[in-house]
Amino acid sequence: MNRRLLLALSALVVVIAAAVVVVVVTRDDGEAADTAADLAGVLSDEQRALLDSAVPAADCPDEPVAAPGDDTLVALDILRVDENDCLVATTEYLAADEVEARRAEVLEESGVVAAGVVGEVAVDAEDDRRHDQWPLDRLGAETGSPDLPWPDGDGAVLAVLDTGIDETHPDLGDAVVERRHYPGEGAHDPHGHGTHVAGIAAARRDNGGIVGVAPRVSVLDVPVLLEDADDPGRPTWPTGLVWAVNHDADAVNMSFGGPIPESPDVEENQDLDVEAAAVYFAVSNDVVVVSSGGNCGLPVIGCDDRHQRQTPAALAGVIAVGAVQEDFDLAGYSTRNEDIDLVAPGGGDLRTSVLSTYPGGDYKGISGTSQAAPHVAAAAALIRAAAPEARGDTIAHALVDTADLDPLDEEDRLGLGLGDGFLDITGALEQVLDGEPPATPSADSTRLAYVSDDQLFAFDGGRVEHVRAVDPGVAVRWVGWASDGSRLVGADDGELFTWDAAGAELVEAPCGWCSEGRPAFLEDVEVDGETGDVVVGMDYAGTMTWYDAATLEEVATTTAAFPADAVGSKTLLGAVGGRLLVHESGGAQASERVWLVDPASGSAELSHDVMGSSQAAIAVSADDTRVAVVTGYGACSAEATVLGGADLTEVASAPVPDGLIVGDVFFNGEALYASMDETASDCSALSPAGLWRLDGDRWQEVSDGFFGARPLDGLTGGVEQSWLVYRPDQLAAFVPPLPGGPSEEDLGTITHGPWATPTHTEVPWP
Repeated sequence: MNRRLLLALSALVVVIAAAVVVVVVTRDDGEAADTAADLAGVLSDEQRALLDSAVPAADCPDEPVAAPGDDTLVALDILRVDENDCLVATTEYLAADEVEARRAEVLEESGVVAAGVVGEVAVDAEDDRRHDQWPLDRLGAETGSPDLPWPDGDGAVLAVLDTGIDETHPDLGDAVVERRHYPGEGAHDPHGHGTHVAGIAAARRDNGGIVGVAPRVSVLDVPVLLEDADDPGRPTWPTGLVWAVNHDADAVNMSFGGPIPESPDVEENQDLDVEAAAVYFAVSNDVVVVSSGGNCGLPVIGCDDRHQRQTPAALAGVIAVGAVQEDFDLAGYSTRNEDIDLVAPGGGDLRTSVLSTYPGGDYKGISGTSQAAPHVAAAAALIRAAAPEARGDTIAHALVDTADLDPLDEEDRLGLGLGDGFLDITGALEQVLDGEPPATPSADSTRLAYVSDDQLFAFDGGRVEHVRAVDPGVAVRWVGWASDGSRLVGADDGELFTWDAAGAELVEAPCGWCSEGRPAFLEDVEVDGETGDVVVGMDYAGTMTWYDAATLEEVATTTAAFPADAVGSKTLLGAVGGRLLVHESGGAQASERVWLVDPASGSAELSHDVMGSSQAAIAVSADDTRVAVVTGYGACSAEATVLGGADLTEVASAPVPDGLIVGDVFFNGEALYASMDETASDCSALSPAGLWRLDGDRWQEVSDGFFGARPLDGLTGGVEQSWLVYRPDQLAAFVPPLPGGPSEEDLGTITHGPWATPTHTEVPWP
C-alpha cells in the first residue's frame, strides 16, 4: 500500500540566538576560560573547598544593602564563608576607580570565596516562546501565560507514532519515558516531524521554551515507516500501534496518512484489514486514537485527489482532525470530507504556523493537520489523567460532542471539513468528569508535598501533581493541607502561596516576614467577625496578620492577649485543633513556654513550660490530640516533648541521644518518629543517623540506613499503606509500590521535604 506522510506546509523557521557574557573574578591570577565548555574550570581548588565547607541554613546572615541612588557607584558583590560555616553574600557600593583596590583587599581576607562586579542581565520569561503559541490562546489559555486552564496530564501516557523524537531537546526533558527501538536505527528523529508533534503535545513548562498542551504527560516514542521521511528499517504503523497499546498508552497520535479507495473492498484489501485490526485493538482496550485528517484541501503534491479519504483517519474509532488557522478560518490545505470529526489549531496558509520543538534544541514553525492532531491527542491524555477510570470511548465521544462550531467562520460551516467544531478541552473534561468521576482518595488519605528539580509537587494519595516552580537557593519553609486535601498552602523565604488542588490554580503573594517565621493554616475559623479558611503569621510582639487562604489577600490584623507575665518574644509554631501554638521566649523569667491561642479572641490561656527555643518544626497527630515540640538551648541539647493537643498536658518527653540532633519529627499513627543526624563540632548536621521512634521516655532506633521517608495511609489502588523513601541523588520510591501509582520517574529525586499529613494508623517500617 502507498503510505504517505502528509507533512505540513513549511512556514517560518524561528531561530533565536542568545549571547550571554559573564565576567568572572576569582582569587586566581589566570585568565577566565573563553568557551562555555571551560567554565567548569573557573573556580580554583581553594574556592571549591571553601564552598564545600559552607552549610546551607535559613538563619545564615542576610542583610541586603539598598542601592545608594548614585548611578556613578559600582556594586561589588562579595561571597565569604563565615565562622559559622555560612556562605554570606554582601554588596559594597564604590566609586569605579576604587573597585580594583577594594577587591584586592577583600580577596586577602580569610574565608572570602570571590568578589566581583556582576554584568547586567535581562529578564527571562518562564517560557520565552509562549507568546508565539497562539494555539493555546485560541484553546482558552490566558494570552501568553504558561498556566493552563486544564490539568497538565501528569499520570497519563501518550504514544507518538511518527518519525521519532529527539528526546535530548531541552523542552522535552523527561517527557519520553520509553522508545520502540528497531534494528539499524540511527538518529532518533532524522526528519524533525515527530519532535515537532511531540512538543505540541508535551513540551515541558517553565524551562525557557514553549508549553505543551499537556506539559507533564509521559510520551512513548514509536518510530514508524513513513515515505520519504526517514531511513528504511522502521516498522509499519499498525505494528507500532500495537506496541503502544501493549506499553500502556492512554492515547495515540498519528500525524500521517495514505490514500484509500473511495469505496474500498475490505475483503480484498488485507492492508486495510491489518490497519483496522490494529485500531480496533487499541480502541477496545480504552486507548483514544487520534489522526491527522489530511492536507489535501489544495491541489498540492502528495495527494492523489483533493479532499481524498485517507487511512488511518477514515478508520472506525479514529478521531480525524482538521486544521484551522489563527483567525479560526478553516485552513486552505485542510482536507474537507465526512471523515473529519473536529478541528484544532494547525496554522494558516503559509502565514501563521504552529511553533514547536525541532531536533538539535531548535524550534520551528510548521502548519498542517499534523500539527492540529496532537492538540486533540494531548487533550485526550490529560482527560485520562484527570479521570483514570473513564473509558476510552467516553473520552473520545466527549472530545467530539463538546466541539464548538460558534468560533468558526460562518462560511466554512456551510461545507465539510469542520466535523462537530473546534476543540474544547475544558468542555470535554467537564463532560467526562460529570459522567465518570475519577477515583478520589478519601479525606483520610496522606497528602504530601516535596521539591524535585526546583519544582514543588503534591501527592494526594493517588497521583502526583505539579504545584509551582521553586527558585534555586530559595527554601520552602512550610506547607499545610486542607483537611479534605482540596487546598495546599505554603511559604518560602519570600512568598506565600496557595494551590487549589481541584482546579490546579496557584496564587502567590510577597511575604516579608516569611523568612523569619512560620505561618499556620486554619479552616473555618472566625477572625475579626468573619468566618473562613485563613493563613496567619505572627511577629515577635504577638501581632497576627491574617490572609484569605484562597486569595492571599490580607483580611485582618489582630494582637494576641497573653498574661501579664508572658513578656518574652513570641514565635508562631503552627496550629493544632483549630488553635495556634505559640512559643514564648523566657524574657525576664527563667523558663520558656508554649501557649495555645484562640484565633477568634486572641486569648492565650493554656501553656506548658519547655526547655529553650524551637529546634525543629512541630508535629501534630492526625486527630489533633497530640502535638510534639523539639526545644533546647541549641541543637546539641534538645529534647522532644509530646503534649495533649487540647490542654498541653505532657504525654511523653525524652532528650535527644548524645551526639545526635533532630532533623524533623512526624507522627506515624500515635507514635512519634524522628530523623536524626550526627553532629559536627558546631552542632550542625554532619551525616544521616537513622530513623528513630519515641518509646516512653527514650528514643529507639528503627533503621540506621535512613536518609528520608514518610509513612502514607488511606491510599488508592489496592495498597492502603506505604512509605515514600528517598536518598540523595536517587529516585524516590514507594515501599511497597503502589499499583498504578506514580513511578520512580514520576517522583524524581527529592531535594527538599517531603512535608506530609500524619497517618491515622501506624504504618510499619518496610
